[in-house]
Amino acid sequence: MLSMNSKTIIVDKHSSSIQISNKISSVQRKSYNYMLKIAKNAFKKDKNVRSFTVTADELLIFFGLGKKNHDYLRAELRKLRKIEIEYNILNKDKKNEWGEFNLISGYSYNRGLIEFSFPHQIEKMILDPKMFGKINLVVIKSLRSRYSIALYELAEDYINMQIPKMTIVDFRELMGIESDKYYKFSMLRKRVIDMAVDEINSSENISFHISYELEKSGKKITHIKFTTHKKEEVLQLKDRQKKFYGWKKEIVNKYKNQTICNNLTEIGYFKWTFFYINQDGFLGKIVNDSRTILDKEEALKVWEYLYQNPSKMTIEPLSQYDILIKDFKNRKIKQVSTTVLGTKTTLLLTFVDFKIDQRKSSEMFDYFFIEIKQEDDSKVWSKESFSFDDIVAMDFL
Repeated sequence: MLSMNSKTIIVDKHSSSIQISNKISSVQRKSYNYMLKIAKNAFKKDKNVRSFTVTADELLIFFGLGKKNHDYLRAELRKLRKIEIEYNILNKDKKNEWGEFNLISGYSYNRGLIEFSFPHQIEKMILDPKMFGKINLVVIKSLRSRYSIALYELAEDYINMQIPKMTIVDFRELMGIESDKYYKFSMLRKRVIDMAVDEINSSENISFHISYELEKSGKKITHIKFTTHKKEEVLQLKDRQKKFYGWKKEIVNKYKNQTICNNLTEIGYFKWTFFYINQDGFLGKIVNDSRTILDKEEALKVWEYLYQNPSKMTIEPLSQYDILIKDFKNRKIKQVSTTVLGTKTTLLLTFVDFKIDQRKSSEMFDYFFIEIKQEDDSKVWSKESFSFDDIVAMDFL
Protein backbone atom coordinates (compact mmCIF):
# COMPACT_ATOMS: atom_id res chain seq x y z
CA MET A 1 0.00 0.00 0.00
CA LEU A 2 1.26 3.49 -0.87
CA SER A 3 1.70 6.12 1.83
CA MET A 4 -1.48 8.08 2.48
CA ASN A 5 0.26 11.04 4.13
CA SER A 6 3.09 11.71 1.69
CA LYS A 7 2.90 14.87 -0.44
CA THR A 8 4.86 13.24 -3.24
CA ILE A 9 4.25 9.82 -4.77
CA ILE A 10 5.93 9.77 -8.17
CA VAL A 11 5.24 7.33 -10.97
CA ASP A 12 7.51 7.43 -14.05
CA LYS A 13 4.96 7.29 -16.82
CA HIS A 14 6.05 6.73 -20.43
CA SER A 15 5.51 9.81 -22.60
CA SER A 16 3.51 7.84 -25.13
CA SER A 17 1.07 6.74 -22.44
CA ILE A 18 0.70 10.35 -21.26
CA GLN A 19 -0.08 11.63 -24.75
CA ILE A 20 -3.18 9.49 -25.19
CA SER A 21 -6.67 10.06 -26.53
CA ASN A 22 -8.22 10.87 -23.16
CA LYS A 23 -11.42 8.87 -23.53
CA ILE A 24 -11.38 7.82 -19.89
CA SER A 25 -12.98 9.36 -16.82
CA SER A 26 -11.02 11.02 -14.02
CA VAL A 27 -11.61 7.99 -11.74
CA GLN A 28 -10.39 5.62 -14.45
CA ARG A 29 -7.23 7.68 -15.10
CA LYS A 30 -6.51 8.04 -11.38
CA SER A 31 -7.00 4.32 -10.79
CA TYR A 32 -4.82 3.43 -13.77
CA ASN A 33 -1.97 5.66 -12.55
CA TYR A 34 -2.19 4.14 -9.09
CA MET A 35 -2.21 0.60 -10.50
CA LEU A 36 0.78 1.52 -12.66
CA LYS A 37 2.72 2.62 -9.56
CA ILE A 38 1.85 -0.65 -7.77
CA ALA A 39 3.01 -2.63 -10.83
CA LYS A 40 6.27 -0.68 -11.10
CA ASN A 41 7.08 -1.32 -7.45
CA ALA A 42 6.50 -5.05 -7.96
CA PHE A 43 8.46 -5.05 -11.24
CA LYS A 44 11.53 -3.60 -9.49
CA LYS A 45 11.60 -6.64 -7.23
CA ASP A 46 10.90 -9.21 -9.95
CA LYS A 47 11.51 -8.38 -13.64
CA ASN A 48 9.50 -11.44 -14.70
CA VAL A 49 6.30 -10.58 -12.88
CA ARG A 50 3.42 -9.73 -15.23
CA SER A 51 0.39 -9.95 -12.95
CA PHE A 52 -0.18 -7.43 -10.15
CA THR A 53 -2.60 -6.93 -7.27
CA VAL A 54 -4.14 -4.03 -5.40
CA THR A 55 -7.08 -3.90 -3.01
CA ALA A 56 -10.20 -1.98 -3.93
CA ASP A 57 -10.16 -0.32 -0.49
CA GLU A 58 -6.66 1.00 -1.17
CA LEU A 59 -7.82 2.74 -4.36
CA LEU A 60 -11.05 4.00 -2.81
CA ILE A 61 -9.40 5.38 0.34
CA PHE A 62 -6.45 6.98 -1.47
CA PHE A 63 -8.69 8.89 -3.86
CA GLY A 64 -11.29 9.69 -1.21
CA LEU A 65 -14.09 7.74 -2.91
CA GLY A 66 -15.30 5.98 0.22
CA LYS A 67 -14.78 2.33 1.23
CA LYS A 68 -18.33 1.33 0.31
CA ASN A 69 -18.06 2.26 -3.38
CA HIS A 70 -16.89 -1.19 -4.54
CA ASP A 71 -19.66 -1.50 -7.13
CA TYR A 72 -18.80 1.91 -8.57
CA LEU A 73 -15.08 1.07 -8.80
CA ARG A 74 -15.80 -2.31 -10.36
CA ALA A 75 -17.97 -0.65 -13.02
CA GLU A 76 -15.23 1.90 -13.78
CA LEU A 77 -12.59 -0.83 -14.17
CA ARG A 78 -14.90 -2.78 -16.45
CA LYS A 79 -15.23 0.29 -18.70
CA LEU A 80 -11.48 0.94 -18.52
CA ARG A 81 -10.59 -2.52 -19.79
CA LYS A 82 -12.85 -2.09 -22.85
CA ILE A 83 -11.63 1.37 -23.89
CA GLU A 84 -9.08 1.51 -26.70
CA ILE A 85 -6.59 4.34 -26.44
CA GLU A 86 -4.47 5.92 -29.18
CA TYR A 87 -0.89 6.53 -28.03
CA ASN A 88 1.87 9.05 -28.72
CA ILE A 89 -0.40 11.69 -30.23
CA LEU A 90 2.24 14.47 -30.23
CA ASN A 91 4.91 12.04 -31.45
CA LYS A 92 7.36 12.79 -28.64
CA ASP A 93 8.57 9.19 -28.85
CA LYS A 94 9.82 9.38 -32.44
CA LYS A 95 11.36 5.91 -32.32
CA ASN A 96 8.08 4.13 -31.79
CA GLU A 97 4.82 4.01 -33.65
CA TRP A 98 1.80 3.14 -31.54
CA GLY A 99 -1.60 2.01 -32.61
CA GLU A 100 -4.54 1.59 -30.30
CA PHE A 101 -4.38 -0.54 -27.14
CA ASN A 102 -6.36 -1.21 -24.02
CA LEU A 103 -4.71 0.30 -20.95
CA ILE A 104 -5.17 -2.96 -19.08
CA SER A 105 -5.55 -6.34 -20.77
CA GLY A 106 -7.61 -7.90 -18.02
CA TYR A 107 -8.51 -7.90 -14.34
CA SER A 108 -10.28 -10.01 -11.78
CA TYR A 109 -12.21 -8.72 -8.78
CA ASN A 110 -12.42 -11.20 -5.90
CA ARG A 111 -13.65 -10.05 -2.49
CA GLY A 112 -12.11 -6.63 -2.87
CA LEU A 113 -8.79 -7.87 -4.29
CA ILE A 114 -8.06 -6.67 -7.83
CA GLU A 115 -5.61 -8.65 -9.96
CA PHE A 116 -4.65 -6.98 -13.25
CA SER A 117 -2.19 -7.11 -16.15
CA PHE A 118 -1.14 -4.96 -19.08
CA PRO A 119 -1.26 -5.73 -22.83
CA HIS A 120 1.90 -7.57 -23.86
CA GLN A 121 2.57 -5.05 -26.68
CA ILE A 122 3.23 -2.25 -24.18
CA GLU A 123 4.47 -4.00 -21.04
CA LYS A 124 8.08 -2.81 -21.41
CA MET A 125 7.01 0.72 -22.24
CA ILE A 126 4.80 0.89 -19.18
CA LEU A 127 6.98 -0.92 -16.67
CA ASP A 128 10.48 0.18 -17.75
CA PRO A 129 10.15 3.45 -19.71
CA LYS A 130 13.14 5.25 -21.26
CA MET A 131 11.17 8.43 -21.95
CA PHE A 132 8.78 9.51 -19.22
CA GLY A 133 7.12 12.23 -17.21
CA LYS A 134 7.20 12.18 -13.41
CA ILE A 135 3.54 12.12 -12.41
CA ASN A 136 2.71 12.89 -8.79
CA LEU A 137 -0.21 10.73 -7.61
CA VAL A 138 -0.93 13.18 -4.79
CA VAL A 139 -1.51 15.90 -7.39
CA ILE A 140 -3.66 13.55 -9.48
CA LYS A 141 -5.65 12.78 -6.34
CA SER A 142 -6.50 16.46 -5.80
CA LEU A 143 -7.63 17.21 -9.38
CA ARG A 144 -11.32 16.74 -10.12
CA SER A 145 -11.58 17.08 -13.89
CA ARG A 146 -10.23 14.55 -16.36
CA TYR A 147 -9.14 17.51 -18.51
CA SER A 148 -7.08 18.93 -15.64
CA ILE A 149 -5.41 15.56 -15.08
CA ALA A 150 -4.58 15.15 -18.79
CA LEU A 151 -3.18 18.69 -19.04
CA TYR A 152 -1.16 18.29 -15.82
CA GLU A 153 0.41 15.06 -17.09
CA LEU A 154 1.22 16.72 -20.42
CA ALA A 155 2.92 19.63 -18.62
CA GLU A 156 4.97 17.24 -16.48
CA ASP A 157 5.99 15.31 -19.60
CA TYR A 158 7.58 18.50 -20.99
CA ILE A 159 8.63 20.04 -17.66
CA ASN A 160 12.20 20.80 -18.79
CA MET A 161 11.36 21.72 -22.36
CA GLN A 162 8.79 23.62 -24.39
CA ILE A 163 5.38 22.01 -24.75
CA PRO A 164 4.94 21.85 -28.52
CA LYS A 165 2.34 23.98 -30.22
CA MET A 166 -0.53 21.72 -31.23
CA THR A 167 -3.55 21.95 -33.47
CA ILE A 168 -6.95 22.27 -31.88
CA VAL A 169 -7.74 18.90 -33.44
CA ASP A 170 -4.82 17.25 -31.59
CA PHE A 171 -5.73 19.08 -28.38
CA ARG A 172 -9.31 17.81 -28.57
CA GLU A 173 -7.98 14.28 -29.06
CA LEU A 174 -5.61 14.62 -26.10
CA MET A 175 -8.55 15.73 -23.99
CA GLY A 176 -10.79 12.95 -25.38
CA ILE A 177 -13.49 15.33 -26.61
CA GLU A 178 -15.98 13.90 -29.09
CA SER A 179 -16.56 15.81 -32.33
CA ASP A 180 -20.12 16.76 -31.35
CA LYS A 181 -19.10 18.13 -27.93
CA TYR A 182 -17.92 21.71 -27.35
CA TYR A 183 -17.90 22.26 -31.11
CA LYS A 184 -17.90 26.03 -30.59
CA PHE A 185 -14.46 27.23 -29.52
CA SER A 186 -15.96 29.55 -26.89
CA MET A 187 -17.48 26.46 -25.23
CA LEU A 188 -14.22 24.51 -25.51
CA ARG A 189 -12.28 27.38 -23.98
CA LYS A 190 -14.68 27.85 -21.06
CA ARG A 191 -15.48 24.21 -20.24
CA VAL A 192 -12.11 22.61 -20.96
CA ILE A 193 -9.11 24.94 -21.40
CA ASP A 194 -9.80 27.66 -18.81
CA MET A 195 -11.30 25.21 -16.33
CA ALA A 196 -8.25 22.91 -16.51
CA VAL A 197 -5.75 25.79 -16.37
CA ASP A 198 -7.52 27.38 -13.40
CA GLU A 199 -7.65 24.10 -11.46
CA ILE A 200 -3.95 23.42 -12.07
CA ASN A 201 -2.92 26.97 -11.13
CA SER A 202 -4.93 26.88 -7.90
CA SER A 203 -3.44 23.57 -6.74
CA GLU A 204 -1.06 23.89 -3.79
CA ASN A 205 0.69 20.63 -4.71
CA ILE A 206 1.77 21.65 -8.23
CA SER A 207 5.12 23.43 -8.50
CA PHE A 208 4.28 25.39 -11.65
CA HIS A 209 1.62 27.59 -13.19
CA ILE A 210 0.45 27.12 -16.75
CA SER A 211 -0.64 29.65 -19.38
CA TYR A 212 -1.59 29.40 -23.03
CA GLU A 213 -1.63 31.34 -26.30
CA LEU A 214 -3.95 30.87 -29.25
CA GLU A 215 -3.16 31.12 -32.94
CA LYS A 216 -5.61 32.05 -35.68
CA SER A 217 -5.90 31.42 -39.38
CA GLY A 218 -8.27 34.12 -40.54
CA LYS A 219 -11.02 34.21 -37.92
CA LYS A 220 -10.66 30.58 -36.89
CA ILE A 221 -8.61 29.42 -33.88
CA THR A 222 -6.33 26.69 -35.26
CA HIS A 223 -3.54 26.11 -32.70
CA ILE A 224 -2.86 26.32 -28.98
CA LYS A 225 0.48 26.65 -27.16
CA PHE A 226 0.81 25.92 -23.43
CA THR A 227 3.71 27.23 -21.34
CA THR A 228 4.68 26.33 -17.77
CA HIS A 229 6.14 28.83 -15.30
CA LYS A 230 7.80 28.02 -11.98
CA LYS A 231 5.49 29.00 -9.16
CA GLU A 232 8.19 31.07 -7.43
CA GLU A 233 8.62 33.12 -10.64
CA VAL A 234 4.86 33.62 -10.89
CA LEU A 235 4.68 34.80 -7.27
CA GLN A 236 7.60 37.17 -7.84
CA LEU A 237 5.92 38.52 -10.96
CA LYS A 238 2.66 39.07 -9.08
CA ASP A 239 4.57 40.91 -6.35
CA ARG A 240 6.30 43.14 -8.92
CA GLN A 241 2.97 43.81 -10.63
CA LYS A 242 1.36 44.71 -7.30
CA LYS A 243 4.12 47.22 -6.54
CA PHE A 244 4.01 48.65 -10.08
CA TYR A 245 0.24 49.21 -10.08
CA GLY A 246 0.40 50.67 -6.57
CA TRP A 247 3.03 53.18 -7.77
CA LYS A 248 1.03 53.96 -10.91
CA LYS A 249 -2.09 54.68 -8.84
CA GLU A 250 -0.13 57.11 -6.65
CA ILE A 251 1.25 58.95 -9.70
CA VAL A 252 -2.19 59.23 -11.30
CA ASN A 253 -3.72 60.63 -8.10
CA LYS A 254 -0.85 63.09 -7.66
CA TYR A 255 -0.58 64.38 -11.23
CA LYS A 256 -4.14 64.16 -12.56
CA ASN A 257 -4.80 66.99 -15.05
CA GLN A 258 -1.07 67.80 -15.15
CA THR A 259 1.88 67.23 -17.46
CA ILE A 260 4.35 64.84 -15.88
CA CYS A 261 7.42 64.49 -18.12
CA ASN A 262 9.09 64.83 -21.49
CA ASN A 263 12.54 63.75 -22.70
CA LEU A 264 11.72 60.08 -23.46
CA THR A 265 13.81 59.57 -26.58
CA GLU A 266 15.01 56.26 -25.07
CA ILE A 267 11.67 54.71 -25.93
CA GLY A 268 11.21 56.42 -29.26
CA TYR A 269 9.66 59.79 -28.41
CA PHE A 270 11.14 63.11 -29.52
CA LYS A 271 12.21 65.38 -26.72
CA TRP A 272 9.48 67.92 -27.35
CA THR A 273 6.74 65.36 -26.64
CA PHE A 274 5.12 66.05 -23.27
CA PHE A 275 3.12 63.45 -21.36
CA TYR A 276 0.11 64.28 -19.23
CA ILE A 277 -2.58 62.56 -17.19
CA ASN A 278 -6.12 63.60 -18.04
CA GLN A 279 -9.02 63.98 -15.62
CA ASP A 280 -9.99 60.32 -16.06
CA GLY A 281 -6.50 59.09 -15.20
CA PHE A 282 -5.47 58.16 -18.74
CA LEU A 283 -1.99 58.88 -20.06
CA GLY A 284 -1.72 61.17 -23.07
CA LYS A 285 0.91 63.06 -25.04
CA ILE A 286 1.14 66.63 -26.25
CA VAL A 287 2.89 67.46 -29.53
CA ASN A 288 2.66 71.02 -30.82
CA ASP A 289 -0.35 71.64 -28.52
CA SER A 290 -2.14 68.62 -30.00
CA ARG A 291 -3.30 66.22 -27.29
CA THR A 292 -3.69 62.45 -27.86
CA ILE A 293 -4.61 59.71 -25.38
CA LEU A 294 -2.24 56.74 -25.69
CA ASP A 295 -3.65 53.29 -26.34
CA LYS A 296 -3.23 50.68 -23.58
CA GLU A 297 -0.13 49.03 -25.02
CA GLU A 298 1.68 52.32 -25.68
CA ALA A 299 0.70 53.76 -22.30
CA LEU A 300 1.93 50.64 -20.49
CA LYS A 301 5.28 50.96 -22.27
CA VAL A 302 5.67 54.54 -21.01
CA TRP A 303 4.48 53.68 -17.50
CA GLU A 304 6.93 50.77 -17.21
CA TYR A 305 9.81 52.96 -18.41
CA LEU A 306 8.98 55.68 -15.88
CA TYR A 307 8.68 53.09 -13.11
CA GLN A 308 12.19 51.86 -13.91
CA ASN A 309 13.52 55.42 -14.40
CA PRO A 310 11.86 57.67 -11.80
CA SER A 311 14.32 60.53 -12.51
CA LYS A 312 12.53 61.00 -15.84
CA MET A 313 9.40 62.12 -13.96
CA THR A 314 10.37 65.75 -14.48
CA ILE A 315 9.88 68.34 -17.18
CA GLU A 316 13.20 69.10 -18.84
CA PRO A 317 13.09 72.64 -20.33
CA LEU A 318 14.50 72.53 -23.84
CA SER A 319 14.71 75.31 -26.38
CA GLN A 320 13.98 74.58 -30.01
CA TYR A 321 17.69 74.94 -30.68
CA ASP A 322 18.43 72.28 -28.01
CA ILE A 323 15.98 69.95 -29.70
CA LEU A 324 17.50 70.49 -33.15
CA ILE A 325 21.03 69.85 -31.89
CA LYS A 326 20.05 66.72 -29.94
CA ASP A 327 17.64 65.18 -32.40
CA PHE A 328 18.51 66.53 -35.87
CA LYS A 329 22.25 66.97 -35.89
CA ASN A 330 23.83 64.51 -38.37
CA ARG A 331 20.45 63.72 -39.91
CA LYS A 332 20.60 63.26 -43.69
CA ILE A 333 18.34 64.48 -46.45
CA LYS A 334 18.27 64.16 -50.23
CA GLN A 335 18.30 67.17 -52.54
CA VAL A 336 17.06 66.55 -56.07
CA SER A 337 17.73 69.20 -58.76
CA THR A 338 17.08 69.39 -62.50
CA THR A 339 19.74 70.61 -64.94
CA VAL A 340 19.06 72.86 -67.93
CA LEU A 341 19.16 69.71 -70.09
CA GLY A 342 16.34 68.15 -68.07
CA THR A 343 18.37 65.50 -66.27
CA LYS A 344 18.02 65.06 -62.50
CA THR A 345 20.85 64.92 -60.00
CA THR A 346 20.61 63.80 -56.39
CA LEU A 347 22.81 65.11 -53.57
CA LEU A 348 23.04 63.64 -50.07
CA LEU A 349 23.25 66.45 -47.51
CA THR A 350 23.96 66.20 -43.76
CA PHE A 351 22.75 68.69 -41.16
CA VAL A 352 25.65 69.60 -38.85
CA ASP A 353 24.56 72.78 -37.02
CA PHE A 354 21.82 75.38 -36.62
CA LYS A 355 21.73 79.07 -35.73
CA ILE A 356 18.83 81.41 -35.08
CA ASP A 357 17.87 83.92 -37.76
CA GLN A 358 17.60 87.00 -35.57
CA ARG A 359 15.87 89.01 -38.30
CA LYS A 360 12.88 86.65 -38.65
CA SER A 361 12.60 85.16 -35.14
CA SER A 362 10.03 86.50 -32.69
CA GLU A 363 8.87 85.84 -29.15
CA MET A 364 6.55 83.14 -30.48
CA PHE A 365 8.57 81.50 -33.26
CA ASP A 366 12.24 80.91 -34.09
CA TYR A 367 13.74 80.50 -37.55
CA PHE A 368 17.04 78.73 -38.15
CA PHE A 369 19.80 78.72 -40.69
CA ILE A 370 21.16 75.21 -41.29
CA GLU A 371 24.83 74.34 -41.69
CA ILE A 372 25.04 71.59 -44.30
CA LYS A 373 27.85 69.19 -45.09
CA GLN A 374 27.91 68.29 -48.76
CA GLU A 375 29.07 65.04 -50.34
CA ASP A 376 32.61 66.45 -50.85
CA ASP A 377 32.72 67.17 -47.06
CA SER A 378 32.57 70.92 -47.61
CA LYS A 379 30.23 72.85 -45.32
CA VAL A 380 27.90 75.72 -46.22
CA TRP A 381 25.14 77.59 -44.45
CA SER A 382 21.70 77.67 -46.04
CA LYS A 383 20.85 80.95 -47.76
CA GLU A 384 17.39 81.05 -46.26
CA SER A 385 16.17 80.18 -42.77
CA PHE A 386 13.47 77.69 -41.80
CA SER A 387 10.96 77.53 -39.00
CA PHE A 388 11.29 74.79 -36.39
CA ASP A 389 8.13 73.09 -37.70
CA ASP A 390 9.46 73.18 -41.27
CA ILE A 391 12.65 71.40 -40.21
CA VAL A 392 10.76 68.76 -38.22
CA ALA A 393 8.53 68.04 -41.23
CA MET A 394 11.43 67.53 -43.67
CA ASP A 395 11.82 64.16 -45.34
CA PHE A 396 14.85 62.79 -43.51
CA LEU A 397 16.49 59.53 -44.46
